[in-house]
Amino acid sequence: MPDVLHSDLHLPEGLDARKTYEFGLLIADIAGDTLGPALPYLAPALLFSSPAAQARIGVLQPGDDEVLLHDYQAIRYDAPLPCNRALEIGLTQNGTKTGGDYAISVSCDGIGALRLDTALRVVLRRDLLGLKPTQFRAPESLATLGLRPGLSVTQAQVDLYLALSGDSNPIHSDAPMAEALGLAAPIVPGMLLVSTIQPACHSALPNAQLISLKARFMAPLCVGAPYQIALQDRGKSDAGIRLRAYLMTDSAQALAVADLVFQAT
Repeated sequence: MPDVLHSDLHLPEGLDARKTYEFGLLIADIAGDTLGPALPYLAPALLFSSPAAQARIGVLQPGDDEVLLHDYQAIRYDAPLPCNRALEIGLTQNGTKTGGDYAISVSCDGIGALRLDTALRVVLRRDLLGLKPTQFRAPESLATLGLRPGLSVTQAQVDLYLALSGDSNPIHSDAPMAEALGLAAPIVPGMLLVSTIQPACHSALPNAQLISLKARFMAPLCVGAPYQIALQDRGKSDAGIRLRAYLMTDSAQALAVADLVFQAT
């Protein structure tokens, strides 16, 4: 049976403005474009960069022969998230020794700002190679809002993200471990990978504000390996303007898919 835990966390310093700015520059460096005036979509991940915050969250700790993988990430913005302001965090963790779901609510001055939902999974290192990208049939309208080929992430860029986010998972930085697993290089963090869709979304919808993002991670991307981003117009709904972002290898194998909803401003 899964364990369900509830806890609260007070962050007196809130979201660090310097780290957020550096995160934005990093995304622009990888994607070759700016984010516009907006915060990075996944800047709230930086809230948990301190060891104290991570210990309170109780993130799964893999054993010596295991690795921690990110399966799913969702974020919903209910109000702008300010930097350097005290924040209150509510956390519900539902998990076992091999997997966990985390529901995180963030409020400022008693007003709900956003909600994060994350799914993590522990797998044996020897099973990591089985998580290979699979070919999928791209819709005909896949690139209606643009295609960005030839992207890649360097180890230096990954290391900067790890320092900003406090991510200590060795699968992102330990080259000998990656080689022992049969990988060409360490794995790009899923949150960083999905963050690189923001410049393309900003170009497609320069005057729109993000309401929600839901990303599913399908296969790992090795540091230095090329990938591409394609945006698909999903039309409008009562919720807002909908886009779908595909992150793929150069041979159109799926790495991650993200659904986004925007509000026109």
